[in-house]
Amino acid sequence: MKNFTLRTITGFLLVILIISAVFFSSLSFAILFLFILVGTLHEFYSMVRRGKIHPQTIYGTAIGATFYILCFLNSVGFIESSFLLLIIPLTIMIFITELFNRENRPFHNIAYTFLGLIYIALPFSLFHYMVFQPSDSLNIHNGENADIVNFIFQPEYQVVYTYQVLLGFFFLHWMNDTGAYLVGMALGKHKLIKRISPKKSWEGFFGGALFAIFTGYLLSRFFPILGMINWMILAIIIIVFGTMGDLTESMLKRYLGLKDSGSILPGHGGLMDRFDGILLSAPVVFVFLQMIY
Repeated sequence: MKNFTLRTITGFLLVILIISAVFFSSLSFAILFLFILVGTLHEFYSMVRRGKIHPQTIYGTAIGATFYILCFLNSVGFIESSFLLLIIPLTIMIFITELFNRENRPFHNIAYTFLGLIYIALPFSLFHYMVFQPSDSLNIHNGENADIVNFIFQPEYQVVYTYQVLLGFFFLHWMNDTGAYLVGMALGKHKLIKRISPKKSWEGFFGGALFAIFTGYLLSRFFPILGMINWMILAIIIIVFGTMGDLTESMLKRYLGLKDSGSILPGHGGLMDRFDGILLSAPVVFVFLQMIY
């Protein structure tokens, strides 16, 4: 009971922090998730070190943060998309650096350094393309729930910061997780994938799905930027890929013999334990949004 209370308080405070940062301004959103990205990526590299693998923690984290900042600058129109190609020579340096590290398994280190960038840094970096859109690409009435980004240095290219989609993305995740947890605890009998996560059940999965779909309907009423059908599709993406993201992190922890990814969040464990679902769902949501905008 004590752990449940601690988990609830921590989760509530984290939800308030995310909502406040995303709602307050584009800059507070960008700064918060930069810190979350760095913390999560560092946590991932620390986890795999338990498996006697030595990824390039500092350099890998620096590349992840650099890519996040480049995506931010590109999404607001400050730099062209070609600048994102700077990530190529930066990642090539991972190979070159390993030549001088004198490690017994250099390609394991290289592989896990790259995995951190793809698995952690990429999904968080794609958030920028959920919230920043050219003003002529969105049907926004009277500037409601959107702001013209005022630090653009190209006045002919106006970018709108709209928090609706990203907040909806998180609401769907939170309600999917909440529904899965409550229904799974009350009715869970049939295991989803027992060898990876003994506590997850099919009953919990469908309970979370009902919560998420109902939330999608509510979002279509309060955040009409996407429309009901698109919110429903978004809910289904998150139900499927959010659950797979959760199971993927469980598979990683089981492989490494760990219970939690860290201890920074009392009652939850680490940052990866809290954001595991978004790591697989965010890229799929990004692709979907590119198709409908």
